[in-house]
Amino acid sequence: MGLEHQVLWAFTLLWLAIVPTPGANSLLIVHLALTSGWRSVAIALLGNLLGVASYALATLLGLAWLIAAAPSVRLAIYGLGGVYLLWVGTRLAQRGLKRVQAESTPPEVRAASVASTFARGLLTALANVQALFFLASIFASVGVLSANLATGLAAVAIIIIGNGAYLTLLAWLMQKPAARTFYSRYQPSMEMGFGALFILFGARLVAHEWAGWF
Repeated sequence: MGLEHQVLWAFTLLWLAIVPTPGANSLLIVHLALTSGWRSVAIALLGNLLGVASYALATLLGLAWLIAAAPSVRLAIYGLGGVYLLWVGTRLAQRGLKRVQAESTPPEVRAASVASTFARGLLTALANVQALFFLASIFASVGVLSANLATGLAAVAIIIIGNGAYLTLLAWLMQKPAARTFYSRYQPSMEMGFGALFILFGARLVAHEWAGWF
């Protein structure tokens, strides 16, 4: 069973245009790159790519269509994903606000465990439930869903490689001294900004599905 190269080329070109789109995944990696070392970034990235790969494989198995056929299940999944992103955003915003209120206090540094860092990457990817339906539409539009299994698995590999390379590059840029110095100087405002963006992603996720019920 050979690869259907025409389908893969079409998917690769489309995915390369999609990868740089800002989202919760890139926001998480940027934040970790600015505040932690490469070890934490790598662990979170591994969890994140596992979540993305899970959605891609689930799409090949038709999970998106099954969920789409069960509105109540879809609403629950969207709700859980949105609540998680809202929770992450609220925690970051509160942390930034506390720093503003105690400017004379040195920043508190807490080393997160491997498990919690991995979970942050995984849950951030899984919280973006829209990706499941988005992948289904992309796979269908370029013919991945109607292609053979080898081609489908190759498309999943392209997603992992593309996302991994982009997020690694993003982390490398954010680890530069200039970027980290800027973040340290404006840390309270930056943390509140990161928190606001996570809250925005979470609210948009919930609103996207909730609007369909009214």
